[in-house]
Amino acid sequence: MAREEIGTEVRLTRLLNVLGGPDYEVTYPNGDRVAYVTAVYEAEIISGVPATADDELSDVAWFSPSELGQLTLSRLSQALLQATGHI
Repeated sequence: MAREEIGTEVRLTRLLNVLGGPDYEVTYPNGDRVAYVTAVYEAEIISGVPATADDELSDVAWFSPSELGQLTLSRLSQALLQATGHI
């Protein structure tokens, strides 16, 4: 999946959490509703340089933990970062 999204190969090093519930429900602009169950892994890049690799992403960036709290994030992204102790 990382290769498809950001053009890198990654190695999953450990499972951090499996998350779901109301914070992981999303309603898209077209009215479609989904409920995600998300497995969050720690991973390391083993080859490639992160970059936008398809038309689903417009940018790839890295943020320090102190910068994360200042970003405008979706409810889903906020819930993931809070559950994994990053904000």
